[in-house]
Amino acid sequence: MQTAANINLVLIDLSSKSGFADSQTAVSDDTSYLHVFVSEWAHAFQSRRAFQELTDKLLRVAEHAYCLRDMKTVQEAALILMNLPMDSARQVGQYYQALAFKKNAKKDEAQALLESVADRAPLTYRARAIQTLGTIHHEQGQLDDALRLYLEAARVALCKSPPDLLTNLMAHLQVSFIKSDVGDHRGALTHLENLLPLVRHAAKQSPFYFYVYQSDLAFELARVGRIAEAGASCEIAIASPFASAYPEWTETRDEIAAKRQSASPSFVAVNRAPEVEHSPQIEPQREPRRSRARLSIWLASEKASFQRASIVIVVSALVVHDGLAQSILDRVRTSIGPRAPPAVR
Repeated sequence: MQTAANINLVLIDLSSKSGFADSQTAVSDDTSYLHVFVSEWAHAFQSRRAFQELTDKLLRVAEHAYCLRDMKTVQEAALILMNLPMDSARQVGQYYQALAFKKNAKKDEAQALLESVADRAPLTYRARAIQTLGTIHHEQGQLDDALRLYLEAARVALCKSPPDLLTNLMAHLQVSFIKSDVGDHRGALTHLENLLPLVRHAAKQSPFYFYVYQSDLAFELARVGRIAEAGASCEIAIASPFASAYPEWTETRDEIAAKRQSASPSFVAVNRAPEVEHSPQIEPQREPRRSRARLSIWLASEKASFQRASIVIVVSALVVHDGLAQSILDRVRTSIGPRAPPAVR
């Protein structure tokens, strides 16, 4: 009991400074959480259970900080995790360290850590590492490699029991980005719309991704001319407690408003993807390089089977997780069919 009390005392200090209880507040002071922990944990925690409790709380802090783009706190949490006497904590710490490296444009260092995590970490973080590796390829314009990694991340996430719905969602949001990037905005929108049952379940674990989804939905709705619906989705995202960390959401709203006023057929794309690799892990550039002929042919030839497999597999996971999702699965199966040719960008 005393050990648990010591953990709580240390974490109360961390949580209050990180804004963990207030989604709208990001860390801004210069206090080093690592310094606080290093001075306390050596004599405060004696059991594996205590270290596990500490690890779980650090993971929540790191995830929340990542959603707020507070990379200082993410990196400090990563350093603490990597110094705990538990292999699983060290491996997960490497994942968050990789996210910090990636944010700071240290792609080679990030990739090396992510490959290590993908081989050895707990299953959830293996899937997230694979998904984040996909975003690195995505940002470099290597969309065929990115797509394979996203689908592999989704597959690995389903291997967990219960399935890891959040990582699965992140991977499929990235797949919609790829469809959008090759000009298939109708396909991207269909993919997003079919993800709604998954979004509702995953948002119970992390509400942040509901707002990410609404922002992505707004972008694609606007691209296909459904301006009123785009504006409504965008307003939901902007009303969230995370919006201050994502000015691109406001830019998307402004672009939608301009399109509504001008009734112009053009719509200027903005870099609206948040940094969620994962998680957390969702920040490919909106306009990567265009050497995509091979990927475009692959998507065209495999469109029906790809869409059916990717969406039905995801919603099937919900059936395992929640029997009430069976009717949703039936509706999704019947709604997936041949689509009109993709819009030309």
